[in-house]
Amino acid sequence: MPLVNKEATKKLQEIFHRPGMTIVPGGTLPWHAVLTERAGYEAFYISGGMSHRWLLGKPDSGQLTMTEFWQNAKRIVKTVDIPVISDADTGGGTAVNAYRTVKEYIWAGLAGCHIEDVQHPKGVTTKGQVAGRVMHDRERLISIEEAVGKLKAAVAAKRELDRNFVIIGRTDARNGRGGGYEEAIKRGKAYEKIPGVDVIMFDHMQTWEEAAQALQEIKKPCFHAVAFFATRDADGNIVQRYPMPSLEERERAGEKIYLGVALSIGPANQAAWEMLVDFKERGTQVIEDWRNDVDKKPMEMQLPADLGRREFLLQMYDKYLPKPPRTRARR
Repeated sequence: MPLVNKEATKKLQEIFHRPGMTIVPGGTLPWHAVLTERAGYEAFYISGGMSHRWLLGKPDSGQLTMTEFWQNAKRIVKTVDIPVISDADTGGGTAVNAYRTVKEYIWAGLAGCHIEDVQHPKGVTTKGQVAGRVMHDRERLISIEEAVGKLKAAVAAKRELDRNFVIIGRTDARNGRGGGYEEAIKRGKAYEKIPGVDVIMFDHMQTWEEAAQALQEIKKPCFHAVAFFATRDADGNIVQRYPMPSLEERERAGEKIYLGVALSIGPANQAAWEMLVDFKERGTQVIEDWRNDVDKKPMEMQLPADLGRREFLLQMYDKYLPKPPRTRARR
Protein backbone atom coordinates (compact mmCIF):
# COMPACT_ATOMS: atom_id res chain seq x y z
CA MET A 1 0.00 0.00 0.00
CA PRO A 2 1.50 3.36 -0.99
CA LEU A 3 1.93 6.11 1.56
CA VAL A 4 -0.95 7.93 -0.12
CA ASN A 5 -3.59 5.98 -2.02
CA LYS A 6 -4.08 8.49 -4.82
CA GLU A 7 -5.77 6.10 -7.23
CA ALA A 8 -8.54 5.49 -4.69
CA THR A 9 -9.06 9.16 -3.88
CA LYS A 10 -9.31 10.07 -7.57
CA LYS A 11 -11.84 7.30 -8.11
CA LEU A 12 -13.95 8.48 -5.17
CA GLN A 13 -13.87 12.06 -6.45
CA GLU A 14 -15.12 10.72 -9.78
CA ILE A 15 -17.97 8.84 -8.07
CA PHE A 16 -19.16 11.99 -6.32
CA HIS A 17 -18.89 14.28 -9.33
CA ARG A 18 -20.13 12.15 -12.24
CA PRO A 19 -23.81 12.07 -13.22
CA GLY A 20 -26.15 9.77 -11.35
CA MET A 21 -26.11 8.03 -7.98
CA THR A 22 -23.79 5.28 -6.76
CA ILE A 23 -24.63 2.61 -4.18
CA VAL A 24 -22.00 2.34 -1.44
CA PRO A 25 -22.56 -0.62 0.92
CA GLY A 26 -21.23 -0.41 4.46
CA GLY A 27 -19.64 -2.80 6.93
CA THR A 28 -16.83 -3.03 9.45
CA LEU A 29 -14.40 -5.81 8.54
CA PRO A 30 -12.11 -6.81 5.64
CA TRP A 31 -14.49 -9.67 4.83
CA HIS A 32 -17.39 -7.26 4.40
CA ALA A 33 -15.29 -5.21 1.98
CA VAL A 34 -14.26 -8.34 0.05
CA LEU A 35 -17.90 -9.39 -0.34
CA THR A 36 -18.86 -5.87 -1.42
CA GLU A 37 -16.16 -5.72 -4.09
CA ARG A 38 -16.91 -9.22 -5.36
CA ALA A 39 -20.61 -8.33 -5.68
CA GLY A 40 -19.60 -5.57 -8.10
CA TYR A 41 -19.89 -2.39 -6.04
CA GLU A 42 -17.50 0.50 -6.69
CA ALA A 43 -16.84 1.67 -3.14
CA PHE A 44 -17.11 0.53 0.48
CA TYR A 45 -18.03 2.38 3.66
CA ILE A 46 -16.84 1.72 7.22
CA SER A 47 -19.63 2.50 9.66
CA GLY A 48 -18.69 3.89 13.05
CA GLY A 49 -21.84 2.60 14.72
CA MET A 50 -21.42 -0.88 13.26
CA SER A 51 -17.70 -0.85 14.14
CA HIS A 52 -18.62 -0.39 17.79
CA ARG A 53 -20.85 -3.46 17.60
CA TRP A 54 -18.37 -5.68 15.78
CA LEU A 55 -15.13 -4.57 17.42
CA LEU A 56 -16.37 -3.84 20.95
CA GLY A 57 -19.63 -5.75 21.12
CA LYS A 58 -21.46 -2.57 22.11
CA PRO A 59 -23.79 -0.07 20.37
CA ASP A 60 -22.60 3.24 18.91
CA SER A 61 -21.16 4.61 22.15
CA GLY A 62 -18.21 6.75 21.06
CA GLN A 63 -15.74 4.46 22.83
CA LEU A 64 -13.64 3.56 19.80
CA THR A 65 -10.57 5.78 19.52
CA MET A 66 -9.40 7.31 16.26
CA THR A 67 -6.34 5.05 16.44
CA GLU A 68 -8.60 1.99 16.52
CA PHE A 69 -10.61 3.40 13.62
CA TRP A 70 -7.65 3.92 11.31
CA GLN A 71 -5.95 0.67 12.29
CA ASN A 72 -9.10 -1.26 11.36
CA ALA A 73 -9.45 0.82 8.19
CA LYS A 74 -5.91 -0.03 7.15
CA ARG A 75 -6.67 -3.75 7.34
CA ILE A 76 -9.78 -3.23 5.23
CA VAL A 77 -8.05 -1.08 2.58
CA LYS A 78 -5.41 -3.76 2.04
CA THR A 79 -8.00 -6.34 1.01
CA VAL A 80 -9.74 -4.53 -1.85
CA ASP A 81 -9.04 -2.35 -4.86
CA ILE A 82 -12.13 -0.15 -4.52
CA PRO A 83 -12.15 3.19 -2.62
CA VAL A 84 -13.00 3.00 1.07
CA ILE A 85 -14.80 5.79 2.97
CA SER A 86 -14.74 5.84 6.75
CA ASP A 87 -16.75 7.38 9.52
CA ALA A 88 -14.52 9.66 11.60
CA ASP A 89 -17.12 10.55 14.25
CA THR A 90 -16.09 13.93 15.71
CA GLY A 91 -12.64 13.76 14.16
CA GLY A 92 -11.22 12.75 17.52
CA GLY A 93 -11.91 15.97 19.41
CA THR A 94 -10.98 19.53 18.46
CA ALA A 95 -9.80 20.93 15.14
CA VAL A 96 -6.28 19.91 16.14
CA ASN A 97 -7.41 16.29 16.53
CA ALA A 98 -9.32 16.39 13.24
CA TYR A 99 -6.16 17.58 11.48
CA ARG A 100 -4.22 14.56 12.70
CA THR A 101 -7.11 12.17 12.10
CA VAL A 102 -7.32 13.08 8.42
CA LYS A 103 -3.59 12.59 8.00
CA GLU A 104 -3.74 9.17 9.66
CA TYR A 105 -6.70 8.22 7.48
CA ILE A 106 -4.84 9.22 4.33
CA TRP A 107 -1.75 7.28 5.42
CA ALA A 108 -4.01 4.29 6.09
CA GLY A 109 -5.06 4.36 2.43
CA LEU A 110 -8.62 5.60 2.87
CA ALA A 111 -10.21 7.64 0.09
CA GLY A 112 -12.46 9.86 2.21
CA CYS A 113 -14.15 10.41 5.56
CA HIS A 114 -16.97 12.35 7.18
CA ILE A 115 -16.68 14.47 10.31
CA GLU A 116 -19.79 15.38 12.30
CA ASP A 117 -20.70 18.51 14.22
CA VAL A 118 -21.46 17.12 17.68
CA GLN A 119 -19.64 17.32 21.00
CA HIS A 120 -16.66 15.18 21.87
CA PRO A 121 -17.05 12.71 23.45
CA LYS A 122 -20.27 11.77 21.72
CA GLY A 123 -23.50 11.02 23.51
CA VAL A 124 -24.58 11.77 27.06
CA THR A 125 -22.12 13.78 29.16
CA THR A 126 -24.31 15.01 32.04
CA LYS A 127 -26.79 13.18 34.27
CA GLY A 128 -29.72 15.34 33.21
CA GLN A 129 -29.21 14.84 29.51
CA VAL A 130 -31.85 12.68 27.81
CA ALA A 131 -30.48 10.12 25.38
CA GLY A 132 -32.56 8.92 22.45
CA ARG A 133 -32.89 5.29 21.41
CA VAL A 134 -30.84 6.22 18.36
CA MET A 135 -27.39 7.42 19.33
CA HIS A 136 -27.62 10.60 17.28
CA ASP A 137 -30.83 11.79 18.92
CA ARG A 138 -30.31 14.49 21.52
CA GLU A 139 -26.56 14.78 21.02
CA ARG A 140 -25.22 18.23 21.79
CA LEU A 141 -24.22 20.17 18.70
CA ILE A 142 -21.03 22.17 18.68
CA SER A 143 -21.29 25.72 17.32
CA ILE A 144 -21.18 26.32 13.59
CA GLU A 145 -17.98 28.29 14.12
CA GLU A 146 -16.29 25.36 15.85
CA ALA A 147 -17.52 22.91 13.22
CA VAL A 148 -16.26 25.14 10.39
CA GLY A 149 -12.86 25.42 12.07
CA LYS A 150 -12.66 21.66 12.42
CA LEU A 151 -13.47 21.12 8.75
CA LYS A 152 -10.92 23.76 7.73
CA ALA A 153 -8.27 21.91 9.73
CA ALA A 154 -9.29 18.66 8.01
CA VAL A 155 -8.92 20.36 4.61
CA ALA A 156 -5.48 21.69 5.56
CA ALA A 157 -4.36 18.15 6.40
CA LYS A 158 -5.57 16.71 3.11
CA ARG A 159 -3.93 19.48 1.09
CA GLU A 160 -0.58 18.59 2.60
CA LEU A 161 -0.87 14.93 1.56
CA ASP A 162 -3.53 14.38 -1.12
CA ARG A 163 -5.83 17.11 -2.40
CA ASN A 164 -8.19 14.48 -3.81
CA PHE A 165 -8.94 12.93 -0.42
CA VAL A 166 -12.69 13.43 0.00
CA ILE A 167 -13.73 15.52 3.01
CA ILE A 168 -17.42 15.11 3.84
CA GLY A 169 -18.96 17.74 6.09
CA ARG A 170 -21.70 16.05 8.08
CA THR A 171 -24.38 17.71 10.16
CA ASP A 172 -26.42 15.93 12.84
CA ALA A 173 -28.45 19.06 13.48
CA ARG A 174 -31.81 17.59 12.43
CA ASN A 175 -32.04 15.53 15.63
CA GLY A 176 -29.34 17.18 17.78
CA ARG A 177 -30.29 19.16 20.87
CA GLY A 178 -31.39 22.64 19.90
CA GLY A 179 -31.40 21.71 16.24
CA GLY A 180 -34.07 21.01 13.64
CA TYR A 181 -34.54 21.02 9.90
CA GLU A 182 -33.71 24.70 9.41
CA GLU A 183 -30.59 24.40 11.55
CA ALA A 184 -29.45 21.41 9.52
CA ILE A 185 -29.85 23.36 6.26
CA LYS A 186 -28.04 26.36 7.76
CA ARG A 187 -25.10 24.19 8.74
CA GLY A 188 -25.02 22.31 5.45
CA LYS A 189 -24.78 25.60 3.57
CA ALA A 190 -22.04 26.85 5.89
CA TYR A 191 -19.95 23.72 5.43
CA GLU A 192 -20.26 23.66 1.64
CA LYS A 193 -18.78 27.17 1.49
CA ILE A 194 -15.48 25.87 2.87
CA PRO A 195 -13.02 25.38 -0.01
CA GLY A 196 -11.82 21.80 0.07
CA VAL A 197 -14.94 20.34 1.65
CA ASP A 198 -16.10 18.13 -1.19
CA VAL A 199 -19.42 16.68 -0.07
CA ILE A 200 -22.24 17.44 2.39
CA MET A 201 -23.95 14.75 4.43
CA PHE A 202 -27.21 15.10 6.37
CA ASP A 203 -27.94 12.69 9.19
CA HIS A 204 -31.44 11.44 10.03
CA MET A 205 -33.84 13.70 8.22
CA GLN A 206 -37.22 12.55 9.45
CA THR A 207 -39.13 12.29 6.17
CA TRP A 208 -38.21 11.79 2.54
CA GLU A 209 -39.82 15.15 1.75
CA GLU A 210 -37.35 16.81 4.13
CA ALA A 211 -34.46 14.85 2.66
CA ALA A 212 -35.36 15.64 -0.93
CA GLN A 213 -35.72 19.35 -0.14
CA ALA A 214 -32.36 19.38 1.62
CA LEU A 215 -30.70 17.99 -1.50
CA GLN A 216 -32.01 20.98 -3.45
CA GLU A 217 -30.57 23.42 -0.92
CA ILE A 218 -26.98 22.23 -1.42
CA LYS A 219 -24.94 22.89 -4.54
CA LYS A 220 -22.09 20.49 -3.82
CA PRO A 221 -22.56 16.71 -3.98
CA CYS A 222 -24.83 15.68 -1.14
CA PHE A 223 -26.35 12.57 0.43
CA HIS A 224 -28.19 11.31 3.50
CA ALA A 225 -27.18 8.83 6.18
CA VAL A 226 -30.36 6.98 7.04
CA ALA A 227 -31.71 3.53 6.29
CA PHE A 228 -35.31 4.58 6.91
CA PHE A 229 -37.33 7.69 7.74
CA ALA A 230 -39.25 8.03 11.01
CA THR A 231 -40.42 10.56 13.54
CA ARG A 232 -39.58 9.98 17.19
CA ASP A 233 -40.78 11.21 20.55
CA ALA A 234 -38.65 12.91 23.21
CA ASP A 235 -37.35 9.54 24.42
CA GLY A 236 -36.29 8.44 20.95
CA ASN A 237 -39.15 5.97 20.44
CA ILE A 238 -40.43 5.69 16.87
CA VAL A 239 -43.83 7.37 16.55
CA GLN A 240 -44.26 6.79 12.84
CA ARG A 241 -42.19 4.99 10.25
CA TYR A 242 -42.39 6.09 6.59
CA PRO A 243 -41.89 4.02 3.41
CA MET A 244 -38.39 4.15 1.97
CA PRO A 245 -38.05 5.95 -1.36
CA SER A 246 -36.75 3.87 -4.23
CA LEU A 247 -33.22 4.25 -5.54
CA GLU A 248 -34.71 5.87 -8.65
CA GLU A 249 -36.50 8.48 -6.55
CA ARG A 250 -33.35 9.27 -4.62
CA GLU A 251 -31.33 9.64 -7.81
CA ARG A 252 -33.93 11.92 -9.38
CA ALA A 253 -33.80 14.11 -6.27
CA GLY A 254 -30.05 14.56 -6.75
CA GLU A 255 -28.59 12.25 -4.11
CA LYS A 256 -25.01 11.34 -5.09
CA ILE A 257 -24.57 8.09 -3.19
CA TYR A 258 -26.90 5.70 -1.43
CA LEU A 259 -25.08 4.88 1.78
CA GLY A 260 -26.07 1.35 2.79
CA VAL A 261 -24.60 1.70 6.28
CA ALA A 262 -25.26 -1.92 7.30
CA LEU A 263 -26.03 -3.42 3.90
CA SER A 264 -23.41 -6.15 4.23
CA ILE A 265 -24.03 -6.95 7.89
CA GLY A 266 -27.54 -6.02 9.07
CA PRO A 267 -29.30 -9.01 7.46
CA ALA A 268 -26.36 -11.23 8.47
CA ASN A 269 -26.83 -10.27 12.12
CA GLN A 270 -30.49 -11.27 12.00
CA ALA A 271 -29.70 -14.54 10.22
CA ALA A 272 -27.01 -15.40 12.79
CA TRP A 273 -29.41 -14.75 15.67
CA GLU A 274 -32.10 -16.92 14.09
CA MET A 275 -29.59 -19.74 13.56
CA LEU A 276 -28.40 -19.63 17.18
CA VAL A 277 -31.92 -19.59 18.62
CA ASP A 278 -33.19 -22.29 16.26
CA PHE A 279 -30.17 -24.56 16.89
CA LYS A 280 -31.02 -24.72 20.60
CA GLU A 281 -34.39 -26.20 19.67
CA ARG A 282 -33.64 -28.40 16.65
CA GLY A 283 -29.91 -29.12 16.77
CA THR A 284 -28.02 -30.16 13.64
CA GLN A 285 -31.21 -30.37 11.58
CA VAL A 286 -31.02 -26.56 11.41
CA ILE A 287 -27.70 -26.81 9.55
CA GLU A 288 -29.10 -29.43 7.17
CA ASP A 289 -32.10 -27.20 6.42
CA TRP A 290 -29.84 -24.23 5.85
CA ARG A 291 -27.59 -26.18 3.46
CA ASN A 292 -30.60 -27.42 1.51
CA ASP A 293 -31.97 -23.88 1.23
CA VAL A 294 -28.62 -22.59 -0.06
CA ASP A 295 -28.37 -25.40 -2.62
CA LYS A 296 -31.76 -24.40 -4.04
CA LYS A 297 -30.75 -20.79 -4.64
CA PRO A 298 -29.64 -19.58 -8.11
CA MET A 299 -25.87 -19.69 -8.50
CA GLU A 300 -25.57 -15.89 -8.54
CA MET A 301 -27.17 -15.80 -5.06
CA GLN A 302 -24.79 -18.37 -3.59
CA LEU A 303 -21.52 -17.29 -1.99
CA PRO A 304 -18.79 -17.71 -4.64
CA ALA A 305 -17.06 -21.01 -3.92
CA ASP A 306 -13.56 -19.64 -4.44
CA LEU A 307 -14.03 -17.22 -1.52
CA GLY A 308 -14.05 -20.24 0.77
CA ARG A 309 -11.10 -22.03 -0.77
CA ARG A 310 -7.43 -21.63 0.06
CA GLU A 311 -5.72 -21.76 -3.32
CA PHE A 312 -3.51 -18.83 -2.38
CA LEU A 313 -2.19 -20.63 0.70
CA LEU A 314 -1.70 -23.87 -1.19
CA GLN A 315 0.28 -22.04 -3.87
CA MET A 316 2.43 -20.37 -1.23
CA TYR A 317 3.04 -23.69 0.53
CA ASP A 318 4.00 -25.36 -2.73
CA LYS A 319 6.34 -22.53 -3.71
CA TYR A 320 8.10 -21.73 -0.46
CA LEU A 321 7.87 -24.61 2.02
CA PRO A 322 10.48 -27.40 1.91
CA LYS A 323 9.46 -30.62 0.23
CA PRO A 324 9.09 -33.65 2.48
CA PRO A 325 12.09 -36.02 2.37
CA ARG A 326 11.81 -38.94 -0.01
CA THR A 327 11.49 -42.36 1.58
CA ARG A 328 13.34 -45.29 0.11
CA ALA A 329 11.20 -48.09 -1.19
CA ARG A 330 11.61 -51.34 0.75
CA ARG A 331 13.00 -54.34 -1.12
